[in-house]
Amino acid sequence: MADLKAIHRHIEEHEAEHVAKVQEFLRQPSISAENYGVRECAELLRQYYADLGCQEAELVETDGHPGVWACYDAGAPKTIVNYCMYDVQPIVGEEWYSPPFEAQLMEKPPFGKVIINRGAINSKGPYRMWLNALQSIIAVEGKLPVNIMFTAEGEEELGSPHFPQIISKYQERLRMADACLNLGASQNQEGKVQMSLGNKGIVYTELECTGREWGRGPQQYDIHSSFKAVTDSPVWRLVQALSTMTSEDGNTILIEGWYDKVAEPSQEDLELVDRLVDTFDDRVWKEILKIERWIDDIEGRDLILKYLYSTTLNIDGIWGGYTGPGTKTVLPHKATCKVDVRLVPNQESRDIVLLMRAHLDKHGYSDIQIRRLSGYEWSKTSVKEPVVQAVLRVYEQYGVEDVIIWPHMGGSAPMYLYTREPLNLPSVSGGLGHGAGAHSPDEYLVIEGNDKVAGLVRAEQSYVDILYTYAEWPEEET
Repeated sequence: MADLKAIHRHIEEHEAEHVAKVQEFLRQPSISAENYGVRECAELLRQYYADLGCQEAELVETDGHPGVWACYDAGAPKTIVNYCMYDVQPIVGEEWYSPPFEAQLMEKPPFGKVIINRGAINSKGPYRMWLNALQSIIAVEGKLPVNIMFTAEGEEELGSPHFPQIISKYQERLRMADACLNLGASQNQEGKVQMSLGNKGIVYTELECTGREWGRGPQQYDIHSSFKAVTDSPVWRLVQALSTMTSEDGNTILIEGWYDKVAEPSQEDLELVDRLVDTFDDRVWKEILKIERWIDDIEGRDLILKYLYSTTLNIDGIWGGYTGPGTKTVLPHKATCKVDVRLVPNQESRDIVLLMRAHLDKHGYSDIQIRRLSGYEWSKTSVKEPVVQAVLRVYEQYGVEDVIIWPHMGGSAPMYLYTREPLNLPSVSGGLGHGAGAHSPDEYLVIEGNDKVAGLVRAEQSYVDILYTYAEWPEEET
């Protein structure tokens, strides 16, 4: 039996060193959209895996930014796959209280010290804490209780366009795994834990109408707006095309076949939703998002069901011609918009793009181009899976009450590469700790917690306990 108390003491005794490691990882920029520091960060991560004692630790070249593969063979009965995104969002135009790549320790009530940095919570800070926990296990016990295959990408913030290349390279090896387990900071500011057992899929596209493809309107460049009297407008054409895709309020999608494959929530899903109703308070969402009313003024259980099980068609941005200060009277020669679609089981991204194409063609808009930019498929894991139950048991041991379990999250992530064919692995994320401000200025990670939120030491200890609980979990116990 492992000496968990000794491992916990090791974490306590090496707190300063562990904080320094988190700072080191965060101080290495890795902005994928700008290719700023990305390869250097991949190499740093590869070195972390090598320092951990992985028998394999290598960069994986893709058609985009490099990934990282590593394998730690402990000769253990169980094997987990671990996912990492090491890239972060840009900082252009943001005002930070503390420089975004200095990883300074700052006081932040109601906590003690926090680290402020881009990637502090999403998700380089918690990931380095996970590696700290693994190093402490090895320092005390000599080896880990499970074998681990590490799979890391540097393009999650771009929609993971080349992550499938990394997974496919090691597909046969990954088939040997028992589960995908990702540990990080899962507490909110009040100490409550949220767990999502999957995610919606997403397909992100760009639609463009040009005078040249249409054969009408300006063909090569924007012209004087006085010619609108005798000239067609690609901008109006795009607007009219978009208007055919939804009902007038934008809330019902009118594309033929769109809802054909949408699956009803399972009995397990409905049971989880019923539990959510007791703890969910939409006033928190309204306050954070600055929203006054929901569609049709729905609330409670209806709001949860609509949020989780509705497929969406959303315009992220639309532009054409002059949008600068003052006036510039032009008739644009092209118009473009970005559209994202959230997919629920059993919708597939390829089918959705084909449906969009067929709809535009049917309504006389065959000249409008559709460019697929990125996409994930949906992912689901049962709450009954041993790896999920192991995480929940540790929460219970730590006295964490009101664990909020979502059947899946409304957002998207590349977990389908693990949970669906050909790997078919259960996947879950968990662990104590807190941070906030993802994609925003002054993003932070709590280092010194309080009576409700775990700081770095207790968070890392929870990762240790989850790993051992799963390693020792009887497969037949659910």
